[in-house]
Amino acid sequence: METATHGYFVISLDFELFWGIRDIYSFEHYGENVLGVWDVIPKLLDSFSAYGIHATFATVGAMFAKDKDELMHYIPTVKPEYSDQNLSPYNGYIEQSDRNDYRYYYGDKLVQMVKKYPNHEIASHTFTHYYCLEPGQTESSFTEDLSSALAIAESKGIKISSFVFPRHQLNHLYIEQFKNLGINCYRGTERAWFHSPQRGADEGIIKRAFRYADYFIWMGSNHLQQLDEIKQRDIYCIQASRWMRPYDHRTIFQRLKMIRIKRQMSAAAKQNKIFHLWWHPHEFGVDTDENMNMLKEVLDHYHKLNLKYGFKSMNMRELVNHYEGK
Repeated sequence: METATHGYFVISLDFELFWGIRDIYSFEHYGENVLGVWDVIPKLLDSFSAYGIHATFATVGAMFAKDKDELMHYIPTVKPEYSDQNLSPYNGYIEQSDRNDYRYYYGDKLVQMVKKYPNHEIASHTFTHYYCLEPGQTESSFTEDLSSALAIAESKGIKISSFVFPRHQLNHLYIEQFKNLGINCYRGTERAWFHSPQRGADEGIIKRAFRYADYFIWMGSNHLQQLDEIKQRDIYCIQASRWMRPYDHRTIFQRLKMIRIKRQMSAAAKQNKIFHLWWHPHEFGVDTDENMNMLKEVLDHYHKLNLKYGFKSMNMRELVNHYEGK
């Protein structure tokens, strides 16, 4: 195990197009955000290159397909039977892709853009944004789903070793299966009761209120992790530190949000700990200039911390390899 002599800046992105929000939003309500991803990804890649950022793109497996024909080749034989049928994409959603803009569904061109940058890691976000704590899904349907995600990635020459649970619905029974499928690392949740993994229907107003406040003010923790804490038996857990909420002109807390993020980063750099920032590219799909300016402020701060303290950017796979001394 390597000893931490500096802090670590980890960025992971939940890369999902409409697969990740199809049960919540309509094309009319959120379509602009998702189509905007096609402009956002090149801008993110340019910004990351300018600042020497190494990021993990946790990608929904269905996105790897060029079209429906290719997607259908990888559909799992065992599908989740959620009690809430709206959560399943196997109830006509895939069939309707022929009638809508392919950019909502099929991101092979975007994946290939990311693949060109060796500093970035392509990880799994399941095959169809699988919900691991929802009633009706099972271990066998999860294993089938993840196997499909890994297979379509491999067909594109991509070997996956890291995983991000959709909506942070961590299921420890499924984590036990990761090693059998070649996964050795996943993104965990912050160590705070108001960030604990839970299905959405079970989260109460008090938990949500505390979590919301935590984005803007210190609520007892900077949600940092020590390097020697990432290994948990035979799997690695790199805990989240902060979801970077997208720009919102309606809130008066925009400045507080940025101060909070930069203070967390500074604490990680000074204490030789890990700060793990994450968000969804589709959240930058509207107000793109404002969101990219927000990211630039974060990356400018990273650059200062890198020069002063040796704060270093690593993707999830690189951090695991660094821990192992590779």
